[in-house]
Amino acid sequence: MGKANQKTIRYWQQHVEEFKSSGLTREAYSKLKRIRVYQLDYWRKKLSRISGTPMTLPTNQWVPLKISDGPTQKDSHLDLWIGPVRVEIKPGFDAQLLAELLRAAGAGC
Repeated sequence: MGKANQKTIRYWQQHVEEFKSSGLTREAYSKLKRIRVYQLDYWRKKLSRISGTPMTLPTNQWVPLKISDGPTQKDSHLDLWIGPVRVEIKPGFDAQLLAELLRAAGAGC
């Protein structure tokens, strides 16, 4: 396993498991636990390689979204992240096109 001692390995195994079950982003978890994102990434990859299991991100979850019919600001928008893909949704968007995009993205998950 290299130069890492068992105490260090257990420390990072605990962080990796807590991160996986937290539902938080890498950045949010790292900030909460006061560790560096690159360290979490390094140990996730290292421990994944050693155990022979693929490195996975936390399961994505739907988040409730409240939509209002009130006035919107001209430059308001919503950023929707689907894995590494960012979709920017602005007022006046094509709802049918968005639905097709979400169906296509869901097919790839």
